[in-house]
Amino acid sequence: MAKLFTTLIFGIFIVTQPALAIGPDEQWLRLLHFDPEAQKSEIENPSFFIDPQGQIDPNVELTATLRAFRTQQRTTNSNELLLCKYPARAMYLRQLYQDIPDPLQTCPALVQWLGDTQNLSISVVYADGYLGNPASFYGHLLFKLNNGEGRDLLTNSLNFGARVPDNENPVVYILRGLTGGYVAEYSSNHYYRYNLNYAEVEMRDLWDYRLNLSNSEALLVAAHAWEMLFTEYTYYFTHRNCAYHIAKLLEVVIAERLVANSDPFVLPISVFSALADATTSTGETAIAEINRTPSRQARFRHQFNQLSHDEQQQLRAILSGENTAVDFGTLSEEQQIRLIDVGLEYLNFIITLEPQNVHASRLKTELQRSRIKLPPRLIDWGTEDKSLPHTSHHPTTVRASLGYSDEQDAFATLMLRPAFYDLLSSGGGILPNSALSMLATEIRLQRDEIALSSLELLNIETLTLGATGLPGDRGYSWRLTLGNDRNYVNGVVPSNEFFVESGLGKAAQWGNWVWLAQVDGRAQTPNAAGERYYLTPKVSALYENGEFKAVCEFTYPIAVDSSNQRRLRTMCEAKLTGDRDYDMRLKIDNQFSTEVSLSMSLYF
Repeated sequence: MAKLFTTLIFGIFIVTQPALAIGPDEQWLRLLHFDPEAQKSEIENPSFFIDPQGQIDPNVELTATLRAFRTQQRTTNSNELLLCKYPARAMYLRQLYQDIPDPLQTCPALVQWLGDTQNLSISVVYADGYLGNPASFYGHLLFKLNNGEGRDLLTNSLNFGARVPDNENPVVYILRGLTGGYVAEYSSNHYYRYNLNYAEVEMRDLWDYRLNLSNSEALLVAAHAWEMLFTEYTYYFTHRNCAYHIAKLLEVVIAERLVANSDPFVLPISVFSALADATTSTGETAIAEINRTPSRQARFRHQFNQLSHDEQQQLRAILSGENTAVDFGTLSEEQQIRLIDVGLEYLNFIITLEPQNVHASRLKTELQRSRIKLPPRLIDWGTEDKSLPHTSHHPTTVRASLGYSDEQDAFATLMLRPAFYDLLSSGGGILPNSALSMLATEIRLQRDEIALSSLELLNIETLTLGATGLPGDRGYSWRLTLGNDRNYVNGVVPSNEFFVESGLGKAAQWGNWVWLAQVDGRAQTPNAAGERYYLTPKVSALYENGEFKAVCEFTYPIAVDSSNQRRLRTMCEAKLTGDRDYDMRLKIDNQFSTEVSLSMSLYF
């Protein structure tokens, strides 16, 4: 009955309009962020809608919008023209009605915010994953305006995030973020502030995906971004986050849906994967170009690695000395400039981490004085070869395997991992030589018995490479895993134990090999042998060559509260082939018994 009533109202509305009138088509629904399945807009604050029923009835909102624009209605609180609050609606309706005013001629605050409207372009910026904030484990998205060549740090940008009280307890923060305990909103600021925070302070690479939009498309989505500054949402870490809502903002000018309303997990990388295959509303490929801004740490490490061995040793001597006197000996001007440039990048890195480091600040001043005495010259350090973020596999994994145990015969497993990657994952958009996943759940069928073999609530593992060894840049590898699992090869009757496991070590790279020496500690509920605490020395090797990637771990678990027999455990797993959509793996696990399994993974 409600749908029939809406249709009748809309039919009357059509009859009373000029011949060019059309109803609330797909683009109108996208401007309202209307969810056809829920039959209402995802924008939660009623003040965003002109009509009290506008949140649930796009036809009524269209009627109210046209009336407001034609009669020059103003907002009740700021006496601003409603046309200037909803400029994207006006731009959309101007294509259909000649009597709708142009917001670019009527709204000076909007024009000032947009900047150069004749050369406007739009970028979506991906900030690499950041382990210092649970909400940024999988990266972060920004919406960015570009003027001219798109290199101006003073252009405006949009950030989407939850309103979190200062000094919020981390556990409360995670729980409320998972359960919708925060209100979220867009905020606008000059891009240099985000560049400073993400690239210079949090040491995250920034990837600028400039969209292939016409000027009218760029103006429409930018004007819609202005409208989004007046919206509110319920925030969820997993699916109603920056990736989801910025994707919905972009869908105003992208032909395809970038994310589905029903997706249980929406990650920033999912948006870029969708953009890589998408087209604009005018049929052009969605992405025009991709540029990377390396973090302060990445710049320093890359430049340090371009120095010769002798130059590195000379720089170590300068930076590691107790006094701040700088002596370059017989080095040429070119070598001095190279060393000073790298030294200043390193000291800026250290001062960012340790603002009160007086020695670093004084040494930076001395290097700057030395640089002023040398002729101006720009060193070409080249660029790092980095995989583009959208080239990684899709975030959600389903993996089925068949295996054989020399103790319990054949078995089969099925694993679901909502997000995101493990040590054998490849491509961009992930921290290299790392694992980061949540809620990975595996069930096992063996001898007509189905059991939960593993539930990893959280697994973080990173093999840190590239550290220079200079003070403050040592680079330790570490891991943290918590969940519930069964051990089928440790010689104890299998049972499910809740556990927390963490470790610390050092990694190094030789060619295609990454080697790790680490010590892990584990606390768990008692197993069948009554063991609760483990200390586990570990040596592992990670190898990659094209599609093939393999990891081998050699561990010696020591139950510190038991005198049971101990034995070296060897686990090797190889990704034989794969791409963004699938892979095939072979795994061997041996301790008191041996298991061999072959698996197929599907990514979506």
